[in-house]
This record gives sequence, C-alpha cells and structure tokens, in this order.
Amino acid sequence: MIGLRSNQKYYRWKQRKLYYICTLLRWSKLRWIILSLLFFIFITEFYENRSITYPAFIQITINKFYSNSKEQDNSTNPDHIIILMNDRAPAYNLAVPPDERPFADPDRAQARLLEQLHFFDTCRRDPSTIVVHIGAYLGDFGLYSAACGCTVYMFEVKPEVVRLINSSIRHNSFPSSRLHFIQKIVSDLPSNTTVKYPPGDGTPPIIDDYISVQTIRLDDIKWPSQSIFMLKIDVDGYELNVLRSAKTLFAEKRIQHLIFKYHPWLHNRTTQEILMPYVKNELKPKLMYNLYRTDNTIYGPLRLRDIKVFYEQHIKLDLAADIYAAFSDKTLKSSIKSKPYFKNKHVIPE
Repeated sequence: MIGLRSNQKYYRWKQRKLYYICTLLRWSKLRWIILSLLFFIFITEFYENRSITYPAFIQITINKFYSNSKEQDNSTNPDHIIILMNDRAPAYNLAVPPDERPFADPDRAQARLLEQLHFFDTCRRDPSTIVVHIGAYLGDFGLYSAACGCTVYMFEVKPEVVRLINSSIRHNSFPSSRLHFIQKIVSDLPSNTTVKYPPGDGTPPIIDDYISVQTIRLDDIKWPSQSIFMLKIDVDGYELNVLRSAKTLFAEKRIQHLIFKYHPWLHNRTTQEILMPYVKNELKPKLMYNLYRTDNTIYGPLRLRDIKVFYEQHIKLDLAADIYAAFSDKTLKSSIKSKPYFKNKHVIPE
C-alpha cells in the first residue's frame, strides 16, 4: 500500500509538471504571437511616418493610443467640431464643419522636407521665427507652426472658414503675439483695393454670392526686422499674384523658404504656364524641388529643362503638386535628401 501511494504521488507530481510545462509552452507561443503583432503594428506605423524623427514618432504613437478624446464636446458649437490633430508632433486643435474631416494622412513629402529644414527645432529655439500661410483654409499648417512655437501670419477671407479659424485659435490658447490672422486677399494690386471674392477669371460666373474684400501686398506689411523663414501659398491658381506682391521681400532676400501649390488647370492657364519660369528667372531661388501629397519622396533639384516641361507634364495628367524653393544660402543641396526629377514616377513612366 505504501508503494502504491508513493507511485500515485509520483504520477500526480509528474502530471502537474507536464501540465505546467504545456501551459508554459502555450503561453510562450501566445507571447511570441503578441510580440509579433506589436512589432508589425510598430513597423506599419513607422513606415507611414518614416519621414519624422524618433521622438516625434513616439509622441505621435502615444497621442494615437492614449489621447483621451479626438473630438471634444461641442454642444455649444453645433456648427463645427474640434478635432485633436495628432498626426505629427506637436498636436493642436482644429475646428472643422461637422460633416467634414481633414485628411488623416499628412502631406508626406512636405513633412519630410520640414524635418530636413529642422522646422520644429528652429521654432522652438527662436519663437520670433516668422511663418506666413496665405490661403490658409482651415489653418492647419499655420496652427501647426504656431504649436511648434513660431510667430505665424495667416491670411484667409472666406467667411465660413474665418469663423472656423477663429475658433481654432481660441481652442489652442496661443499667445496673441504668436498668431496673427489677417482677413485680406494678398494680391499684386495696390493695398486696400476693394475687390469681389471669389475673383473672376473672364468665364461666366457659377456663383452669385460674391463678397467685397480688401487687398494687401506682402511688400506693404510692416514685418519685423528678421526675415520670413517660411512662406506657404495655396490660393487656387493665384499664386503668381501673391508672389508679385512680394518683389521687394525677395529682392532683399528676406524670404528663406517658399512652398506653393501648383494647379496647372486652375484660373488662367497662361498664368499657370509662366508661374514656374517666373519663380526660377525672377525670384532666383538657390534650389527648387517637386513634392506630392501622397508620396514622401522629394524630387529635384529641378533643372531648367525640368521647369520647361513641368507645365505640359502636369496639365496632361491633371496633376497638382507642391513646389519648394530655397532662397537661403544655408540650404545646401546635400541637406535635402531627394531623387532626381527624371525618376519622378508621377509624370515619367518607369
């Protein structure tokens, strides 16, 4: 009987040992599966944001998974909602219509360019750094620049958008000295000229609700003594008018960096056709590059031969683009990681 009991105890101990071993093996497999999934998520997120620095990536990841609310309580503002824009660091609040959401995917090439220009560090190091955003629409770039710490000037005149921008400014609680919002059209017409908005282009009007607004030339604004670090323009085909309003600023080399939207099919096509040659020949940037929203690749520097065919290539494909022009002597070709324009997969078949 004693031997039988001893054998039973031994077998029970052996069964428990086998059970623990199997449990440990099952947990080990599950652990590796969990770790593999987490690693896959990390790689996926990093691929989507691979143009940003590691600290910024970590902050974005924390914002995505631990933000207490992306949309704040808007019971008192039924005409719009407030969204926490945390696609890149630092995050900021953005007012949008209830039925509209901003693009979840940021401008990849632009984000990569800003990183290479040390945009965030420049703003943090010197809050007097000036960023000018013309055609701000919802104000996302200007608000992001203000969140980085820059001194920002935003220009927009659409009444429904003006209300949203003012709400965004209130919800971000920026110091009054950091963000300046001007409700005038930037144009090469004499400042304080009264014009109708939207402007006409010689075609039959498709809307009747025009408003009267005043113009302003960038050269007529009393800017602080330092130069403008970044000038960003998106005015639906009127970029040339804005650039012509800043002839003195460019001549005095008071604008370091320029990003403008290139719409080959908007407004007067002749104007759009001469836009790139005007920037190259009249403003004389040190370098010019081509960017696209859905591609994190920067193409360039653009050569004279590239600029000559740029309009025809993009009008044929009905393709919008962003153009970056560097005017600062500190911006070297080696500091911008790019591909040659002849490898541009958007306009040149592989």
